[in-house]
Amino acid sequence: MSFSKRHHPSKKRLIASLMVLLGLALSSPTLLAKQPQNNRQDKQQTQLVVRSGNQAAQMVKSRYGGKVLKVDNTRVNGAPGYRVKLLTENGRIIYVSVNASNGQINH
Repeated sequence: MSFSKRHHPSKKRLIASLMVLLGLALSSPTLLAKQPQNNRQDKQQTQLVVRSGNQAAQMVKSRYGGKVLKVDNTRVNGAPGYRVKLLTENGRIIYVSVNASNGQINH
């Protein structure tokens, strides 16, 4: 009985030590370094000036008039953006690119 009493506190210390080591491992710089990358991706998404195809269509329609026929997600000069197919008031079909990062419209 005295044998189990002597080793019982050391088991508690062993478990406590393992918990401390686990806590240190989970808060290691390599794990913390990965978190800002996720935050950077989130910030990029929230920093978009044009956040939807509907918003891009409204921007193009207000500039050129006419009727929006189609909006596609695309890349514009390496940035996220939209390609808007527009039927102008004089009956021409034009394609207009909208850069979602800065709101620039290119015809």
